[in-house]
Amino acid sequence: MTIKLRIISGEDEDFLRDVEISGNSSFLDLHNFIQKTLLFDDTQMASFFITNEEWEKDSEITLMDMAMDESSETAIMSDTPIKQFITENKQRLLYVFDFFNERNLFIETYEINDTDCPEPRCTQSLGNPPQQVDLSDLLGETPDPLTPLDTDDHKDDLLGFSDFDDDIDNDPMISYTDNLEDL
Repeated sequence: MTIKLRIISGEDEDFLRDVEISGNSSFLDLHNFIQKTLLFDDTQMASFFITNEEWEKDSEITLMDMAMDESSETAIMSDTPIKQFITENKQRLLYVFDFFNERNLFIETYEINDTDCPEPRCTQSLGNPPQQVDLSDLLGETPDPLTPLDTDDHKDDLLGFSDFDDDIDNDPMISYTDNLEDL
């Protein structure tokens, strides 16, 4: 069984990808193919959501098990074949690739047939994909773990004390003998 999907973006009307994938492939296979094809950073979280005709989220298929308890019925990408959720034309999915800003791709099934599709493939590619947010820009530079920072010169900086004045005992506004109840 081959499932043909059309992927579009709400951010750029010129962007479009048509993908063919086996119904026996997992959602993880589809996720990895999207990541590779769109040159996305594969270290970021992502989820698929089965939606209704209005693109309202229903079932979630997560990259990893994030269930807080065992009673949750969350589907995991690696354990879930695509054909388990995609069974007819016009079914819709959201692929959330940026959780911080709730950015996603819209995916719609446009054909299901009985041919064999051994590997996922892109059959049509138009426009540029939306850019992922680079998390390293948000987090700032990561210090080199091999550089020792615990020298005496850096101890105050590491502990956040470098901004404090060492003459705190001479401050006339502070008296350690004041009774707080009298203030």
